[in-house]
Amino acid sequence: MSLVTIDHSTCRRDGMCSEVCPPALFEVDGEGFPVFRAGGEQDCITCGHCVAVCPQGAVHHEKIPLEESLPIDPALTVSVPALNQLVRSRRSVREFRDEPVPQALVKQVIEVARWAPSAVNRQPVHWLVIQTPSEVKRLAGLVIDYLRQSNKLEPRYTRYIDLWEQGKDPILRNAPHLAVIHAPDEWLWSSVDSTIALTQFELAAVAQGIGTCWAGFLMRAANGHPPLKETLGIPEDHSVYGALMYGFPRYRYPRVPPRQEARIQWR
Repeated sequence: MSLVTIDHSTCRRDGMCSEVCPPALFEVDGEGFPVFRAGGEQDCITCGHCVAVCPQGAVHHEKIPLEESLPIDPALTVSVPALNQLVRSRRSVREFRDEPVPQALVKQVIEVARWAPSAVNRQPVHWLVIQTPSEVKRLAGLVIDYLRQSNKLEPRYTRYIDLWEQGKDPILRNAPHLAVIHAPDEWLWSSVDSTIALTQFELAAVAQGIGTCWAGFLMRAANGHPPLKETLGIPEDHSVYGALMYGFPRYRYPRVPPRQEARIQWR
């Protein structure tokens, strides 16, 4: 049986499924109906475009049940001003309340992020969520160990080490939680796919009232300091491609600071 079949009783023969298929896996039969190309199973990326675009529900994909392809609700369409404010109001939060973010809320955020686009729909990302503040603190200490080693070559890390020894946390900012994203080394686009997914996580978090900040020091140390990577439990054939400290913000930001004008070259 073909991976994709067409219901001739509802198909309008408009060719939309064929046009939107990224690998161009559809042909047209003598009556104008789309036909999934023989052998196309190997090239299908399971993106679901063919199922999603058909208003009649005439496309049946063995791996993408029609009943699991949810209809778009026009009433929930986000206005440009609302999206603009969401993006502009995002802040890199480094001060957090002593209040845990419920796991259910984080699941909702990841549920948004898992729809992030990825190259050829590979969906390579894996999530690691550190929920315990004491564990986040321990990870920050391992990053400091890495900086102590690196400081011999890059003395600029001295001030961060000094702050840590004073009882402060310049690494993960005493955040209650940490989200880490990792993916296979063999996949060429792991870095890009992970960054896109974590960016969508960040925006969804803002919409839920959660503050985030990219954990740059941990991101660097995770792939250069074996004790940290081992503690995180990252598979040997994976690398860490992003991390966000997160929690409920201690302060509210009622204003949006300016940014540089976009540097655009029109051609």
